[in-house]
Amino acid sequence: MSPRRPPPADDLLLAALAGLTPAEAPPPDRAADLRARLLAAAARPRTVVLRANEGEWAPFVPGIRIKTLRRDEADGTQTSLWRIEPGAQVPPHPHTREEECLVLEGSVIHDGIEYFPGDFLLAPPGERHQPFLAPRGALLMIRSELIPDPSRLAGHDGH
Repeated sequence: MSPRRPPPADDLLLAALAGLTPAEAPPPDRAADLRARLLAAAARPRTVVLRANEGEWAPFVPGIRIKTLRRDEADGTQTSLWRIEPGAQVPPHPHTREEECLVLEGSVIHDGIEYFPGDFLLAPPGERHQPFLAPRGALLMIRSELIPDPSRLAGHDGH
C-alpha cells in the first residue's frame, strides 16, 4: 500500500514550512483559503493535561473528597475523582443522566455486591442509587451529570 499523499491544497503549506516557497504567490482566493485553513487548524483545542499532583481535592460530604478533572457546563457533565475514606459512604441519590463509574483503588459495596479495581458500573438516567459503602476506602473515577450541591446530596433520604 502506497503512502497517502496530502491533498494538493496542503502542498503549498508543506513547501512553505519546509522553506520551499514558490517563486510567485498564489492567487488571492487561494491564499485566503490557505490562510483560513491554517488559522482554523491553529485554533483547534489541544490536549488538556491535568497532572496527578495538580487540581484541588474539595470536601464533599463527610469522608469524601472530590477532584474535578473536567466540567462541561454546556453538556451538563463532569468527570471527577472521588476519594472515599474507609468507612465513609456515598449517600443514596437519583440520576437525571447516565453515570459511568470506574473503581481505581480499594472497593465499594452497592446493593450487597462488592466492586474492585477495574470494575466498571454504568447507571442509566433515572437510576436511583442506594448508598455506596467503602469499608476499606476507595478511589473512583466518575463521569456523570454535574455534581449537585453537597447539602442537597447529603440531605437526600433516598425516597
